[in-house]
Amino acid sequence: MTAITVSGLSKSFGGVVAIDGVSFTVSSGEVVALAGENGAGKSTIKNIIGGILRPDSGHVDFGDAANVATVHQETSLFPDLTVAENILIGHLRSSRVGTVRPAALRRTASLLLRRVGAGFGPDALVRELSAGQRQLVEIAKALATEPRAIVFDEPTASLNLGEREMIMRIVEQLRDDGVAVLYITHYLEEIFRLSQRIVVMRDGRLMADRPAGELDRFTLEALMVGRELAQGYPETATPRQKIALSVRDLGDGARVEGVSFDVAEGEIFGLAGLMGSGRTEVARAIFGLAGRIGRIEVAGRPLRRGDVRASIAAGIAFVTEDRRNEGLFLERPIRESLSIVGLGSVCRLFGRVDHAAERRLTKDLATAVALTARSGLEADGGSLSGGNQQKIVLAKWLSGQPRLIILDEPTRGIDVGAKAEIYRLLADLARAGTAVLLISSEMEEVLGLAHRVGVMHDSRLAGILDRRSATQEAVIRLATGGTR
Repeated sequence: MTAITVSGLSKSFGGVVAIDGVSFTVSSGEVVALAGENGAGKSTIKNIIGGILRPDSGHVDFGDAANVATVHQETSLFPDLTVAENILIGHLRSSRVGTVRPAALRRTASLLLRRVGAGFGPDALVRELSAGQRQLVEIAKALATEPRAIVFDEPTASLNLGEREMIMRIVEQLRDDGVAVLYITHYLEEIFRLSQRIVVMRDGRLMADRPAGELDRFTLEALMVGRELAQGYPETATPRQKIALSVRDLGDGARVEGVSFDVAEGEIFGLAGLMGSGRTEVARAIFGLAGRIGRIEVAGRPLRRGDVRASIAAGIAFVTEDRRNEGLFLERPIRESLSIVGLGSVCRLFGRVDHAAERRLTKDLATAVALTARSGLEADGGSLSGGNQQKIVLAKWLSGQPRLIILDEPTRGIDVGAKAEIYRLLADLARAGTAVLLISSEMEEVLGLAHRVGVMHDSRLAGILDRRSATQEAVIRLATGGTR
């Protein structure tokens, strides 16, 4: 039985067409993948189905799916409430009395947390959770409504391999239970594993609606981007002898201790490990956002610890994993997010901004990362898709030649075409002598790009593998507390 029917949906924003005459269906007990590049219109369709947006024309019917839930790519949780309170926010009022029953709340939340494989309890504060853990809470929150249809928008983008596997099993179980699932992801392996049909969007239009068995990876990529993509990862030049970054006994007094490694000029150094192992904390400590334990040198000069301005002055760039809260201005023009790092280069006397120079700078930066901003660079950053927001977070650091660029999950929520562009950009930066510290939950990405891979386990650096010995098995062994 058809649970979701999308009929002739069209939507424009300020004269810019986001989707144009899109139609497809999702049946009970079926997983339909919605695929396409960033800006193709997937989020607009999701938001119309979820009731956040009204279409200009067309309509959505839900058939027997009276209860439709959505898991958004960016979590919408209350940071100062507990996990249980967030999961059951719509169920807090008792049917008989206007009070919350904490014991019942915790019991119900605990069952949902076990269902999504969470390793934390219902009493934890959301603000204390990592991005991946918050995503698990978001999924548990959706499952609390016992939906007959559910829309997943990049549900595994912030998760590690084990957590991704857990979510895919949840989706498979929901399908077997007769739930209709619309699944949006940039992970093509998830599309082919989970979906029975694939709906492909490009530039706001429906390009294909075909059984998954009729498509292979190359055909799907071509439908999404309108061209064939080069396969594999770009070649990287041999790193130089000079050390760009030297880290000794790094710690933050909480989640990282005794971490030591070097990164040479022109080297891509991957940092792998399970979620919660300390990867992100290492990046933030180096950039000056946390901790003062240990010694850091950049190009042979000591770096003043705990000082972000000193880090930027030393030539360090940091692409955060939390783009919405730390990476760009959601309610300001895209232009301002792009120019913020290089603002000094476009200022006149007394700090007045040369707006013509700023427009030239931001146009060049947008072009460098193939930013899709249909409403122009004066539109708010929040109007962009998640992937295009991530491009801004990276592009803003390219106004100067960074000596070291730290990237924490740089391709999360990025489509296959944009990933290829970012991989090329990282290879070009390394070839020009920039040291790259790459943190990613995508094992294939780390192994395909990095000259060496450091593996974190339980707040410490468990080992460093060169390219020849850096296999998936070797990385997982170190990440789980084993030896080489």
